[in-house]
Amino acid sequence: MTSTVQSISMRLIILLASLNALVAAAIDMYLPAYPAIGAGLQISAGEVQQTLTVFLIGLAVGQGVYGPLLDRYGRRQPLLVGVLLFVLGSALAALAQSFELLLVARFIQALGAAAGSVTPRAIIADTCDVDTAARAFSMLMQVMMIAPITAPLIGSATLMFGPWQLIFWVLVIAGVVAGLCSWRMLPETLPAERRLPISVRNILRNYFKLLAHSRFMLFTLASSFTVGALFTYINNSPFVFIQQYQLSPSQYSLIFAACASAMILTGQINLRLLRLYKPLQVLYMGLTGFVAASGSLSILVVLELADVWSYAVILGLGLSMLGMITGNLTAVTMGYARQFAGIASSLMGMLQFLLAGLLGFIVNLTPTTLLTLPAALAGFGLTAFILCYLGSRAPLRE
Repeated sequence: MTSTVQSISMRLIILLASLNALVAAAIDMYLPAYPAIGAGLQISAGEVQQTLTVFLIGLAVGQGVYGPLLDRYGRRQPLLVGVLLFVLGSALAALAQSFELLLVARFIQALGAAAGSVTPRAIIADTCDVDTAARAFSMLMQVMMIAPITAPLIGSATLMFGPWQLIFWVLVIAGVVAGLCSWRMLPETLPAERRLPISVRNILRNYFKLLAHSRFMLFTLASSFTVGALFTYINNSPFVFIQQYQLSPSQYSLIFAACASAMILTGQINLRLLRLYKPLQVLYMGLTGFVAASGSLSILVVLELADVWSYAVILGLGLSMLGMITGNLTAVTMGYARQFAGIASSLMGMLQFLLAGLLGFIVNLTPTTLLTLPAALAGFGLTAFILCYLGSRAPLRE
């Protein structure tokens, strides 16, 4: 089923983005509470970090589970169940008095948040052709970018009014609001005649169909490298600006927010470019700009010409290109798997997190210098460009 761009209302985009943003909120809001959690539960910093690792594992597992459920029961019911799990996991985390219970709570919370990550991609794929989906995903990303900007600030402000558990109660409220809005406003976009029966054989067959679909897989791998680039930036930028350039945490937060704002601005430019060009063409523009900026910054670092401001500006320029990459790449990828969009969204999400995590782990094994971040971004961006080029020319399979 295809539709025009008007079928994706801004109200629906905001709702889908809010559901997707539950992941960012659950990750970013409690980061300022790391020391308080460690002191409160009498655990080490490494054990506190395990609560994030468990969340990411649960997120990957959850995305694998929801795909078949979305294709069997439609989009609404699995999504509502997922939001309920998110609320229960958040409440359990707020009540946790031990490290082990907090780990269980975070895993349950992640299983629920995964529904908010998988379902929006499937809904947009249900209702849009590739050109329309590119605009919808671009708008979705712009709304979503508000979460990583505001979540750490909300977490820090919450700690001013209560203990670290209060952050998880705020997440409970966010989940309840998201669930009620979804129950009232979220349409069912998968008609009964298009639903697929659940069986291990059918699920495995559909996953193998996607794994054998060269275009879908090449574009999915490309998206994994762009997600890996974003994770690498998040993990390495504090070292660059706080440790190397001696900026304060608040100054670094301003740079972080400026980079996110630049992505939103470029997303607006992307929407206008999509009126003139196809999503794949705009995707190539974004990847070219990303590689050019990252490569230029790498050269400046090697020549020892990069001060804090040139580093921040060129890095921000490169990251802003994600506003022209993410939505278009998602739309093109999902366009090749419309007949089982739920499983396709699930597989795409799993591979993104698993491969991006592996890429980040490899980067962290190398010595961390000023060159590490831009060189990794340039390499990831170039690899994504090559994968997209190969994907666009691979044999087309339905």
